[in-house]
Amino acid sequence: MAFATLEKYRGQTRRLLLAFDIGTTFSGISYSALSILDPGKTPEILPVTRYPSQDRTGGDIKIPTVIYYDKAGKPCATGAETLAEGIEEDAEDNGWTKAQWFKLHIRPQPKLKGFLNRYSRHGLSGFSPATIPPLPLGKTVVQVFADYMRYLHECAKMYIEETHGEYVWSSLNDDIMYILTHPNGWGGPEQAQLREAAIQADLIPDTDEGHSRVTFVTEGEASLHFCLSNGLSIAGGNENAGVLIVDAGGGTIDVTSYRKLQDDTFEEIAIPACHFQGAVYVTMRAEAYFKDLLSQTRFRDDVPTLTRRFDRTTKHVFRRNDEPLRIQFASHRERDEDLNIRGGRITIDGERVATFFEPSISCIVEAIKTQQSTAHFPIKSVFLVGGFSASTWLYEKVKGAMGPLGIAVSRPDTHINKAVTNGAVLFYLDGAVRSRVARMTYGIETSISYDPSDPAHVAKKHLVKPHSVHGDPELFGYFSSILTKNTGVKDTTEFRTTFWAYASDISGLMQRTTILAYSGELENPEWMKDDPEKYQPVCIVEADTSSVKPEILYSRETRSHYYMISFDIILQFGLTELKAQIAYIDSKGVEQRRAPPTLLILLC
Repeated sequence: MAFATLEKYRGQTRRLLLAFDIGTTFSGISYSALSILDPGKTPEILPVTRYPSQDRTGGDIKIPTVIYYDKAGKPCATGAETLAEGIEEDAEDNGWTKAQWFKLHIRPQPKLKGFLNRYSRHGLSGFSPATIPPLPLGKTVVQVFADYMRYLHECAKMYIEETHGEYVWSSLNDDIMYILTHPNGWGGPEQAQLREAAIQADLIPDTDEGHSRVTFVTEGEASLHFCLSNGLSIAGGNENAGVLIVDAGGGTIDVTSYRKLQDDTFEEIAIPACHFQGAVYVTMRAEAYFKDLLSQTRFRDDVPTLTRRFDRTTKHVFRRNDEPLRIQFASHRERDEDLNIRGGRITIDGERVATFFEPSISCIVEAIKTQQSTAHFPIKSVFLVGGFSASTWLYEKVKGAMGPLGIAVSRPDTHINKAVTNGAVLFYLDGAVRSRVARMTYGIETSISYDPSDPAHVAKKHLVKPHSVHGDPELFGYFSSILTKNTGVKDTTEFRTTFWAYASDISGLMQRTTILAYSGELENPEWMKDDPEKYQPVCIVEADTSSVKPEILYSRETRSHYYMISFDIILQFGLTELKAQIAYIDSKGVEQRRAPPTLLILLC
């Protein structure tokens, strides 16, 4: 599926697709152009290239992920507006507060000590909370995201009305499908915050129908679709050769491995990873160096300006470590030979600048090697996308490190900055990935009958208790797996396991079950006491089982009758989200399911 020609839009009604890629440092919008006109038309994917306050003819496809708030907490400059000349002075004079890099505040949060620590388990390395600029006083990360989404929505409206006519927008405004991208390491909790932000921004109503108009895709998978649309070619050229997508962005490095199948679809071949070593961390290391160098000099107050100039210019043009770089940051009259400052310009050795990049480059190289060692098929190709991959220094260093391993490294020759937004729309229209890899093991806590002849049971004898209903000895704290980690999961596959419920009163058979995720290293986790901090409740599913005809049994232990029913817990994929249902056979012999399925957690 090379997307040389997209299939015709198969919908029965007109629909507008908007993809928002809210990055740590820059953001963008793409949309489907022809599918908004008539069913049966072949879609075209276009980026928004004009934003309010842009002073360059033709605009740009990326704008800063920045908001200035006034003292009342209202946005007064957002996105492209924050590039206006003298904006920093205006902010200082008016007491505005700057919100930047706020995406890093919505990162995965371990809820228990040592539990689900996705920074290390899923490669979320390089992160320190102290390095993130604080949110504006009185603002939550969801509120800031909502303000930025509202701005992007208004920019998309303005652009589409100017490009396609006001009627197009007004006729489709109530049926827009939003595709929101996010790092590989984000899951259900982070998606919930993004959806809540979309509600607060008035993009969708807080209803089941409104929620269904928001779809999520990881930046890694969106980037794959972009590469496919630009003629991705896998070294080795056969079904057993893998390709790795490295989305090097402002905040994170997302790595995802795939292989192409005979039907031109793709499947994941390793658990994706997400590392906090994007371009902003190069800037952070540069800033730390500038502070250390100038803290005891008259230039100490110029560090923010120097850092800003490095971030906007020097970082992007650096390509050789044997040449010095010069950064203009002060008056032309300023001079200090000891600090290598002449004419208000500081000279920095290329070797020093290289040290700012080194941790991020090493992170990418090690991430590729890890994917190569854990993938189910050999990886022969690496594609670098994302704004950070435009760095010639980064690209050449990664390419040089991969050469001896027989891995070809390439970059798309078109606008890599629009990889995620364009890829997100392609993901929705013609998704190429049909199988993904489970990140963790999912199941429920239950009990099993105690077997004194089983050595494993004997070792857990201290956990034996009489069942509260039938009185038989049971081993409690047993984890019954439904979907195990590293399992390939197709979008049509169901994973189901049968369980039993017991009650002394028939009204007690109503089912409400907590789905758990195990994030530890055990290949076959069974006993929650063995690794207690690695189990996390991720959702609750419930069902009205009053229509189930129960079995009536007699307990010799309690000398009383009790009721028993069986039910299945089903885990199923839908696009990139795993969902949970309870299924049971009613009194008429017909299978019933809880509908709609309960969102469990994102797997990719």
